[in-house]
Amino acid sequence: MVTETSSSESLAVAERVRELMSRHGIGKRQQTAELCRILDLSFSQGHRKLRGNSPWTLAQIRRVADAFDEPALKLFDTINTRADETEGTPHDAVLKLGSVEIPCMAWVGAALEAGSRPDFIAQKMNNRWIVSKHEGVLLYEACDVHKIEILPRRADVEKPVIAVVDDDHASADNLHDYLDATGFTAMAFYNLDTFFDALQSQVFDAVVIDWLFGSNTSAGAIRAVRESDNPDAPIFVLTGELTTGKASESEISQVIRDHNVTCFEKPARLGILVADLSKRLLRT
Repeated sequence: MVTETSSSESLAVAERVRELMSRHGIGKRQQTAELCRILDLSFSQGHRKLRGNSPWTLAQIRRVADAFDEPALKLFDTINTRADETEGTPHDAVLKLGSVEIPCMAWVGAALEAGSRPDFIAQKMNNRWIVSKHEGVLLYEACDVHKIEILPRRADVEKPVIAVVDDDHASADNLHDYLDATGFTAMAFYNLDTFFDALQSQVFDAVVIDWLFGSNTSAGAIRAVRESDNPDAPIFVLTGELTTGKASESEISQVIRDHNVTCFEKPARLGILVADLSKRLLRT
């Protein structure tokens, strides 16, 4: 039974999902955000999935179809036709082991007959499938279970991707390592040109950027983020030059007003910065 798409299938599923959203009035620039809402993904993960660069599980395909009240078969296509019908039909379910309930995908088969002795049984209760071990007495309207797939909550949800842009290598590396250790995936850029290049192909969930790069400021880079595929990404500007007069308070204030950025003085209090990022990006 196929439970995850291959690269070619991921592209096909992504195309059908985009078409589905368009039919339901979701504009191109809103589709990634809508997919993130439905599947509880970070923006960067949703962006890759909607472009076919990340595999789709059957559970995700079903959730998208259910969100728009459309048959999942429209999205399964070749994936579904390859499924062996003798292995049952996949359903979102709950695996109940004593008092513990674990979200899962269960392949539910036909109703069991009296005298059957399966390892697990599935019953539909209050519009949800409950899977449990067979304890010796076949309960009313129990179905056979061919397969159970445990779905840890963050198994497919990658960590939010944070761009760290600073020409001070030590500061960039220190923040990079701290973010990596606190639930994020950090990418360090040591000059504006490499960051501009990355924006052409990479989507970031948030950006932490220094204000001064030699005689230049990061104002242009901030505008580029606001014009990127994820224009609402939180942006944090770091500067240690306000007190020296090298950084213009009025210029930074204008960027804050125009582009909704947050400013932190250097050296940044990393705990406070990460707390702000976590509040905005990490789902609990």
